[in-house]
Amino acid sequence: MPTDISAEFPDISAHQLPVTRNGFARALKPAEQMLIVLTLGIGLLAFILAQIAGQAVAWNAFLISFAPSLGLVMLGCFVRVRRDMPRAAMAAIGTGIYIGFSGVIAILIYLRFPFDTPMIDTRLMAFDAALFGYSWDGFTSAMAAYPALGKAIGAIYGTSLAQLFVVIFILSFLGRLVDLHRLLITGTLSLLLAVAFWWVWPSIGPSAYVALSPDVETALGLVHGQAEGNRLMHLATTGVPLISPEVIMGTIAFPSYHTVMLCLSVGFVWGTWAFWPMLILNLGMLPAILSHGGHHVSDMLGGFVAFAIAFLIAVKLVARRT
Repeated sequence: MPTDISAEFPDISAHQLPVTRNGFARALKPAEQMLIVLTLGIGLLAFILAQIAGQAVAWNAFLISFAPSLGLVMLGCFVRVRRDMPRAAMAAIGTGIYIGFSGVIAILIYLRFPFDTPMIDTRLMAFDAALFGYSWDGFTSAMAAYPALGKAIGAIYGTSLAQLFVVIFILSFLGRLVDLHRLLITGTLSLLLAVAFWWVWPSIGPSAYVALSPDVETALGLVHGQAEGNRLMHLATTGVPLISPEVIMGTIAFPSYHTVMLCLSVGFVWGTWAFWPMLILNLGMLPAILSHGGHHVSDMLGGFVAFAIAFLIAVKLVARRT
């Protein structure tokens, strides 16, 4: 007899019980199936656009890099169906889906280079200055007066992706299937929204336009400094000869996806033991996105909006059954 997990996990209703007899075809939940289909669709779109544009892509290298994603999904299906381990299955499948989607969307992002339309960075910088009195060079120069703090938030900046995987594991091992699926849908749709906006109105952030003092970069241990800004400007103007996993870096300024990940990491652990640690950690993420991420303030505002839109869609797609 399969274990009855509907009582153990209040978020998992009876019709979502793990299947034990009909193989892997029924091992994936509807939200997981939808996200896998979306990932494959984005991959197909990227392939078609690459052929149309005549853009060289290291497809073999990307396929190898997708192996962990496929392996995690298959492992999750196996332990859900054959080992009756729903929480481990949730963690493996959720992680695999997010890794896979992030990979195919990265190819789609790089296919936008070089830009054939004007970038909106100058307008974003003017907006920030008029509304908030903010400039990236002014903010980083002020932060450089506190080098220990600046380097600490730089370390926090590098934890965004790890935080997201931690949240996937927490939700999985608490059996919060609905929340996990909402997290995955919100994360993927907000990234898709960010990329769609960026394709039409591209931006690469103030680091491509503003020269910082080397002393400021050194004092902060700046993650995204002048070299990264110059590289982004080169991509924007000349493109990339070969899109491969080795050349992928953060490129989208507006909307800020680091801001979206902040919202995902804090918002989806509400009501768990992890909420306050995540909230405190991500208070440091706010100035880190601006300084170490090389962002406009308006980028962060756009990230909050993208998260809100995607979350509302996720709530509609994945209803909480009682």
